[in-house]
Amino acid sequence: MLNTAVFRRELLDRLRATRTFASVIACALLAGVLVWLRWPTDSRLDLVSQGALQVFRPLAYALAAAVMLLVPAFPATAIVRERRRGTLALLLNSPLSGIEIYGGKLISNFVLAAIIVSASLPALAACFAMGGVSLAGQIVPLLWVLLAMSLQFTAIGLWVSAKSSTSDSSLRWTYAAILAVVVLTLTPSAIIGQVDSWQSSVARWLTCLSPLGALRQLTGSQAATSELGLVDSWSSYLLAALVSSAVCAVATLRLLSPQRYDRPKPIGVMSHERGLTSRWFRRLNYLVDPQTRKAGIPLLINPVMVKEFRTRKFGRLHWLLRLVALCSIVSLTLTVVSATGTVSWGVARIAGMLVLMQVALLLVLGPSLASGLIAVERETGGWQLLRMTPMSPWRIVSGKLMSVVWTMALILLATLPGYLVMMWIQPSIAPQVQRVIVSLVLVTVVIISISAVISTFWTNAAAATATSYGVLLALLAGTLLVWLARGKPFGQVFVERCLALNPAAAALAEIRTPGFESYNLTPIAWWIALGVSAFCLVILAGRTWRLTRPD
Repeated sequence: MLNTAVFRRELLDRLRATRTFASVIACALLAGVLVWLRWPTDSRLDLVSQGALQVFRPLAYALAAAVMLLVPAFPATAIVRERRRGTLALLLNSPLSGIEIYGGKLISNFVLAAIIVSASLPALAACFAMGGVSLAGQIVPLLWVLLAMSLQFTAIGLWVSAKSSTSDSSLRWTYAAILAVVVLTLTPSAIIGQVDSWQSSVARWLTCLSPLGALRQLTGSQAATSELGLVDSWSSYLLAALVSSAVCAVATLRLLSPQRYDRPKPIGVMSHERGLTSRWFRRLNYLVDPQTRKAGIPLLINPVMVKEFRTRKFGRLHWLLRLVALCSIVSLTLTVVSATGTVSWGVARIAGMLVLMQVALLLVLGPSLASGLIAVERETGGWQLLRMTPMSPWRIVSGKLMSVVWTMALILLATLPGYLVMMWIQPSIAPQVQRVIVSLVLVTVVIISISAVISTFWTNAAAATATSYGVLLALLAGTLLVWLARGKPFGQVFVERCLALNPAAAALAEIRTPGFESYNLTPIAWWIALGVSAFCLVILAGRTWRLTRPD
C-alpha cells in the first residue's frame, strides 16, 4: 500500500511549504500559552484537586480544534492539484496501482498531521507534571483520539479532492463535510432525545462519528452536554473513525481509475447531419434563445454583480432557492422540537442551537464565496480584462461584494421563521431576538469583509480560502475556547473582553444561552465588529485601487 516514491514526494512537498511550518508553530504556541497561564507558582504537585484538569480540558479542545482547522487543508488539495497540473493521468497510467498512489498520499498527510500533533507533547507533559491528570487514562487516549481525527479528516479530504475540479471548491467542501461529521451527526440524537427506541439507538451510535463524545469523556465535561446523548467512549470513536476512513478510502479508490480518464470525448453531431425536423426546431430555437437574444444589463445594475451570479457555480436562482429552503427546514425543525416538548430544553437552549447552526453555516459558505472575489480573477487572468474596462475600482469591488451580500442575506433570512415561532411560543423574548438578529447581521458583515480583504493579498484561490477559514475560525471559535476555560485560568473580566471580539458570542449572550448569561457584550461587541469591518473595507478599497493601476 505504501509506495516510497509517492510517499517521499508528497511528504517532502508538504514539509517544504511555509504553511506547514506555520501550522506547527501555531499549534505549539497555542498549547504552550494555555499551560503557561495556569502554571503553579509554588513547587507542590496537585495530586487531588482539579487544577491540572481545568487546564487539560481547554487544552484538549484547543488541540482538537487545531486538528480540525489545520489538517484538512493538506489532503483537500492532494489529488485535485494533480489533476490541474495534468500529472494525475500520468500517475494512473504508470506501473503504480491506485492503492499505492492513494496509500502514499494518505500516509504522507497522516504523518504530517502527526508532526503537527507532536508539537503539543511538551504542553501535555506539563499537564501531567502538574498532577491530577492520568497518563494512561487521559493523555495517551487523547493522543489516540487526535491521531484518529487526523486519519478520519485526511480520508475525507482525499475523497473530496478526488471528486472536485478546483482547489478552492475542494477546500470548501472538505471543511463542510468535516463540520457535518463533527456537528451534524449529533442532530438526530438531539432531536429524538433519550427514549427507548431503535431510532434513538441508531442516532446515539451515529454520534460515535464525532470526536466530541470522546473528548467529553477524557476531559470530564459530561454535565455541559448531557442532553446530547453522546456515546462517552473514546474507543468507540476510534473504531468509528477507522470504519469511516475505510469507507472514504474505498470511495476514493473507485474514483482513481485509469478508465475514468481514458474515456474519449463525444464528437457530437453536426447540424447538416440532423434530420429536417431537428434542423427546423434549431433555427426556431435560435430566434428565442435567451443566450443569444437576451436583453442588455440595465444601467442601474452593476454588471460585475451580474457577471458573478451568471458565472458562479451555485449563483443561479434555483440553487439559491434550494439553499434557502434547506435553511428554513432546519430552522423550523429546531423550533418544532422546542414546541412539541420532544426534548425539554427550553426556548433559550434551542435558540442557542439555532444561533450556532447559523454561525456555522455562515462560516462555511461566507469564506468560500468572498475569499475568491479577487484571487480567482487574478489566478484565471480575468483581472486583466476587468482592468481594461471603463469601470472604476469602486464599481468593480461593490459589484463583487454585493454578489456575496445578497447570497448571505438570503441565507440569513431563511432562518427567520424559526425565530418567529420562538416569539410566538414565548413573546417576552422579542427584544432579545431583535438583538440576536443584529448580532448575526454583524457576523455576516465581519465574515464577508475579512474574507474579501484576504482575497486581495493572494493570487491563488485555494490559499486565500484556507487563510480566510483560518482567520475566521481563530476569531469566532478561538474566543469560545477562552470561554471554555472560564473561572480557571481565565477570570470573568478577561473572558468578557475576549468574547466582545466575537459578535456570535454576543448573540449567544443575548438569547441567554446556558453559560453566557453573566456576560454583557452589547453594544461593545457591535461597535468592535463595525470597526473591524470598516477597517477591512478601507484596506479592500485601497488594495483594489492599487491592483487596478498600470503595472
